[in-house]
Amino acid sequence: MAAIVRVDEHDLPWFEYRDAAHGDGPSPVRVKALTHGTADAPSVQFVEYAARHEDPVHHHDTGEVMVIIEGELWLEGCANGAGSIVYIPRDLDYALRAGDDGARFFRIVVD
Repeated sequence: MAAIVRVDEHDLPWFEYRDAAHGDGPSPVRVKALTHGTADAPSVQFVEYAARHEDPVHHHDTGEVMVIIEGELWLEGCANGAGSIVYIPRDLDYALRAGDDGARFFRIVVD
């Protein structure tokens, strides 16, 4: 039987992504896996990018919906600010960049 899934992001810890370029400094990317381990809901993450953080060109084998709630997320030369939604189809190469004040967004994985 289907059930409503509810998650409060305040109940979950941040997971920080680091790479060698950032050493011991602050992490440029933090993520909360909101629905990890929940079979009855799509994979949803709460993501925070530091100011001007840039992902390399990459793709995923699933589609993604991003709901920007703070700052700006740049994609293909266009700024997507708070209240914007971005859909990226599976297997499409793309790169993201946070604006001058960083970005906070929800990432929802879709088939």
